[in-house]
Amino acid sequence: MAGGEARAADEPGRPAVLPATEELIARIGWLIRLRWVAIAGIPIFVEVGRRVLPIQFHPGPLYAIAAILAAYNLSVSLAFPLIRAHGVRRARAAKVMRVPERAGGVAQFLLPPLPTGLAHGREAGEAALFANLQITVDLIVLAVLLHFAGGIENPAQVFFLFHVIIASMLLSRPATYVHASLGLLLVTAVATGELWGLLPHYSLYGQWRPDAYRDASLVGAQLFLLGVTLYMTAYLGTAIVVRLRRRELEVVVLSRRLAEEADHLQAAFTEVSAAEKAKSQYMRKVAHELRGPLGTIKTALSVVLRSPADALSAASRELIEMAHGRAGELAVMTQALLSLARARGSKTAVEHVPVDLGALAGYVLEKLRLRAEERGVTVIPDIGGDLREMQGEAEGLGDMMSNLVENAIRYTPNGGTVTFRLHGARGGLVIDVQDTGIGIPEADLPRIFEEFFRSKEAREFAPDGTGLGMAIVKAVVDQHGGSISVESAPGQGTHVRVELPLSGAG
Repeated sequence: MAGGEARAADEPGRPAVLPATEELIARIGWLIRLRWVAIAGIPIFVEVGRRVLPIQFHPGPLYAIAAILAAYNLSVSLAFPLIRAHGVRRARAAKVMRVPERAGGVAQFLLPPLPTGLAHGREAGEAALFANLQITVDLIVLAVLLHFAGGIENPAQVFFLFHVIIASMLLSRPATYVHASLGLLLVTAVATGELWGLLPHYSLYGQWRPDAYRDASLVGAQLFLLGVTLYMTAYLGTAIVVRLRRRELEVVVLSRRLAEEADHLQAAFTEVSAAEKAKSQYMRKVAHELRGPLGTIKTALSVVLRSPADALSAASRELIEMAHGRAGELAVMTQALLSLARARGSKTAVEHVPVDLGALAGYVLEKLRLRAEERGVTVIPDIGGDLREMQGEAEGLGDMMSNLVENAIRYTPNGGTVTFRLHGARGGLVIDVQDTGIGIPEADLPRIFEEFFRSKEAREFAPDGTGLGMAIVKAVVDQHGGSISVESAPGQGTHVRVELPLSGAG
């Protein structure tokens, strides 16, 4: 049944349903509390009026009405928590704008109109019916009170305006006009009933002359003024509330659309994460499978190349040397792929342990010292002596620093320098690698972390290179919850800064 209703909600031509907000139900609670204030105010007004004002009340009927109103409000107060819990529960259950049950009939008339394509949910209709019943009863009770407290000569007619204002806050504009008309009709019934002798008149004996309630012109003027005031109040109240409701509706619709978009983005992110994980696993498996055969091929070619000079012809030796070089390039590429796959696919699989980054940096610089000397580049180390250990994955951090320094050496001309700084910062460690190399064009800076990307200038200056170095650096930095920034300009060198938290987790 539920599935069928849900499908019906999506049928073409049928509007989506907008659940009632908790604000509507909260306003009904406010109306109940306001009624308690009015109940308490009846005896206070009667007693103060009898003793202070030059008027005369008939307390018996007024106290009886107050008691009846109190009993009525008590029953409403007891029923309200059940209605509120039911409505709020159903409204919160509707996580999207489409829900199977819609308000209809009288409830639909009582509720404010919605834009095309939207409709009120059933819980909104129930809340509106509940509010409408209370306002109607309140108007009737107020008319009875008015009858027993002076009728048309009692200035308490102004209290009918309060209920019109309340109706404008809770109900639709047509429903508000209906309540304004009901209020005017009730006061007219009391006034004309007393005017024609159908109802007894309980005079207040105040400023009005004793027979003023029988003056048709005076009563008509009073009713006319009351009618104009009620309808003007209904118009102004609904005009203001309509604007507020429109803004509230826009916020509700926008928030729900944002929630839907967030769900879509989360689903897309999950799919992308799964694809990225599968890609890393595939890349790692392929690299593992290639590393063994490549190592065997390279070793075999090395053995052949070490054979006596007269054992191979010059042409054969040249071909074998070319194959040996290519095998070496493939081995480097395979190792880079393994490093990248490990950094991207092992955020939870690899346990982070305490790492002495200073010692690890010293090992990396020593390993690359010979390469720097071969290229005529001076590496200047600056490693702080009071570095704290960080939580991390040592192999990945070593790959990150190796690629940073190796890149700087590769793209720095003979006679240039590469400065490696490692120092502590608040809550973490900072690595700065600065070179005097060829630099990076501004247009290429956004792409330097892409896999296999090498700028035209980089390929011309150093043909060797995998294009994976900076991708590995970025993956390791992300894996450890850090950040990386690059500053560079052609001919002015490159400065890379990496900031790592001591916790090693993002």
